[in-house]
Amino acid sequence: MIDKILHKGEFFSKIGAWVGGTILLATSVLITIEVILRKLFSISLGGADEISGYAMAASCSWAFAYALFKKAHIRVDVLYVKFPQAIKYFLDITSLVLFAIYMSVLSYFAFHVFLTSLNRHSTANTPLHTPLWIPQLIWTSGLIFFTLSIFLILAGTLTYFFRKDVVAAQRLSGATTLEEEIVEGTVKTDHENEEPSGGLK
Repeated sequence: MIDKILHKGEFFSKIGAWVGGTILLATSVLITIEVILRKLFSISLGGADEISGYAMAASCSWAFAYALFKKAHIRVDVLYVKFPQAIKYFLDITSLVLFAIYMSVLSYFAFHVFLTSLNRHSTANTPLHTPLWIPQLIWTSGLIFFTLSIFLILAGTLTYFFRKDVVAAQRLSGATTLEEEIVEGTVKTDHENEEPSGGLK
């Protein structure tokens, strides 16, 4: 059961990351057009810098969860790798608990900011006069999803812990070891070097 939920959580986080990346790509195109128009024709589309700020905040908040599932967040593991497995379990669970508490507080206040802007009909002090609740809703929802993902991974880690499934628990929340990074890099390299089926030899 927990495996299916974790798989779905990672799937949705991947969608969020792809959507965020697409938004950033579209924003970079908009900024490029803005720069060219200003340089050649002294024309400004207006609001490109504002939109890029919203896009950055939204894409980051929705990419956090995917980075968590892929263990891409920075972790200092100089001592971690030298500890016994029991201590590693304790550190993994403790870090997830503290992370969940921190993100719960952050998500709560982010949601409060969103509600305040919605109730007061706040708009940006810019030419676009963007209703602030719109970008804040996207940003806040990304933070909330990230928080839920932390709780999900914590639940999965505890489940594997009680099942005494060391490999699954380590794969889910443990720090990536040097050996795992080497294996992952080797698998990616082999996959990239594979010839397409039906290709000319």
